[in-house]
Amino acid sequence: MTTRATRRTFRPLRTLVPLAALLGSALLWAGPTASADPAGPGTAPAAAASYTIGQFNMAGGNTQHGDDGDEAPDALVRSVQDRKPAFMTLNEACADWSNRLQSQLGGEYTVLFDPVTKSAGGPNTKCYHPVGVPEEQRTDFGNGLLVRNDLGFDTSTLVGHSLGTSADREQREMLCMTSPARQLALCSVHLTHDSKSERRKESARAREILDTTYAGYTKFLGGDLNAEPLHQAPDNFYHSDYGRGALGQFKEADSHCGNNPHWGDVIGGSPFPVFLWCRDGEATMAGDNKKIDYLFVPMSTHVDWADATDALHSDHKLLWAGVTF
Repeated sequence: MTTRATRRTFRPLRTLVPLAALLGSALLWAGPTASADPAGPGTAPAAAASYTIGQFNMAGGNTQHGDDGDEAPDALVRSVQDRKPAFMTLNEACADWSNRLQSQLGGEYTVLFDPVTKSAGGPNTKCYHPVGVPEEQRTDFGNGLLVRNDLGFDTSTLVGHSLGTSADREQREMLCMTSPARQLALCSVHLTHDSKSERRKESARAREILDTTYAGYTKFLGGDLNAEPLHQAPDNFYHSDYGRGALGQFKEADSHCGNNPHWGDVIGGSPFPVFLWCRDGEATMAGDNKKIDYLFVPMSTHVDWADATDALHSDHKLLWAGVTF
């Protein structure tokens, strides 16, 4: 599934700017409910620790990869067993793939799935398998969460939040769940792919939900925004320290600026200095120099490392980060 690459210092050329030019449903399936307080009632909050987290678009809605059958979830299982993430956010997951993930990962993880509808109140969107059957008989398409059971995530808190998408479009929602014992909130989001105005509206609604419904929680957000870092939709997630209209509350785990968010840096010397934005990261589209997948973490969380690794069964790369919280 993945090729583990050396953790890198990258300089994507697409965001190098000459210095002179610079002046935004219901649960279909879930595994066993995790304990709300793994350490027992009345215990003190857990001490800070280091964890691996991940984001992955599984390409269940991609014609090239959506009919890969059990090969796709089984490859992800191997990645999870290798990296032992605390949690992952998933896009373009499929109902049967989610069941397969749960069955292969046993009692260590809980996998959750939220189906997407073709329109408001419409039928569920379908993945591209099983091959050779009518569309209405194929497995459901949607977003997902994968969480380690020892972090206290409670499936009774799972909500698919509407993002105000126009009624005639796919209703992808933002899937969120909390760990009440640790005051953690985890959300997976997949914004509309073919409309900038819809993405801006959806991301603004997602920010509003995060600011209100999950006020007081340590929040983590992962997803495919279908927008590059300097576009307007990510404005709603990037902390204002990143500039360029940013008005969110998060640090981007894969930014080359790491734990020091700011506008960016001048690199190189005379006669051709260039400006490298902090709103950036390693490309996540396979074969394309575009970053559209993100892992957003609280400003208080320390990012130890980040990496994007190749996937055999998706047109997206897996995005990983090591964080301490």
